[in-house]
Amino acid sequence: MVSDNLQEYLRGFARAGEPWPELPRPDPVGTSWWREFLGRTAPGERFAGLREGFPQLWLPTAEGQRQSPDYQRLVLRGEAPSEEVRARAPALRDPEGLAISLEENPCGAMPVLRVRDREDFLFLLHALAHHGEPVPVGEGVHAQALGGVIHWGIVRAEGPRARARLILLHHSPYGSVPASEVPGEWSEEGWSEASDALRLEHELTHQATKALLGEMRINLLDELVADTMGMIHALGFFDAELFRKCLGARPDGTAAPRARLPTYTAGLGKEDAVNAVRLCLARAAEIEAADRAGRIPADRWERLRWLVGLRLDLPVEG
Repeated sequence: MVSDNLQEYLRGFARAGEPWPELPRPDPVGTSWWREFLGRTAPGERFAGLREGFPQLWLPTAEGQRQSPDYQRLVLRGEAPSEEVRARAPALRDPEGLAISLEENPCGAMPVLRVRDREDFLFLLHALAHHGEPVPVGEGVHAQALGGVIHWGIVRAEGPRARARLILLHHSPYGSVPASEVPGEWSEEGWSEASDALRLEHELTHQATKALLGEMRINLLDELVADTMGMIHALGFFDAELFRKCLGARPDGTAAPRARLPTYTAGLGKEDAVNAVRLCLARAAEIEAADRAGRIPADRWERLRWLVGLRLDLPVEG
């Protein structure tokens, strides 16, 4: 018998059958700041420029950072950093590996920060998403969509309640899966480049479900939808076995060590979690079959509309 908790988890997108809002959607608050910032700064100047808006980046990752006097002054009150703060501010390990862009999208333009160094990714993630606190981050995590981040450039331009949204990406193989396990003939760098495109489409898909359906959930269906969109965009096909490996799921539905999978089943009991994963993998196999048969819409937005109509507990139909 399916538990009430699992039944709620499997419900799908509540508004999947409703008409979508008209596209394009308005750009998020703060987009004008990013356009102006990218227009006036050279690539080599952009980390320093980011600190104009994100004073979090003057401070190191440390236990209790969000309660520190420096955090209170810089981040919560928007005061300028002292010479002492500037002198001991952390630097990127690979400053040339930082790239910033504004990705135009019918669901609203999104600023994207890309880094090549893993430690730089973790520093930015801890500073912007976790208030400078050293929160554990899974080894399989290489991307994060952030919202509600204090950004003083946007606050001063848009008002005290305005906050920044952005996507943070780490240049690395998707799901930590090596190129040798990806269908086709891929070099390690070629697979990492494709992974960048897959990750970005994955995160933009989450933003799209929020804009169009009012939901962006930590749920296996959301991950299946986003990975399907990402793989088809970056690779030209969807592969269920690659999806399983990137998710970090074993064939029996349990999680592999250091996988990102437990993040999406954290609210379920052990048995319910395994059942949810098994259902997800079954739907993935059916999506691959539909893709091979040419039954998935070629148009990006029609493909998303088709995918969000799926449920983990119901077979995929053509």
